[in-house]
Amino acid sequence: MSPSPLNLASPLNALGQAYQYAVAQLASLMRPRAESPAEAASRLRVWADGFYMNQPSYAADLRAAADRADRQMDGND
Repeated sequence: MSPSPLNLASPLNALGQAYQYAVAQLASLMRPRAESPAEAASRLRVWADGFYMNQPSYAADLRAAADRADRQMDGND
């Protein structure tokens, strides 16, 4: 009488699913969070400050975009 073969399909399947879950959780932790509207407006103003000396019209456009973002946050637009 020969010994029955080991059935490894079920444990390997469970191990694969656990690995898939762990990788998905790690990926979600590494994903950057979305920028808030206030952070976006602040970033636009910082960029505008950097462009002000060489490209004042572009800096004005960036400031206008930041102002529009602020108005949308306040619900005035």
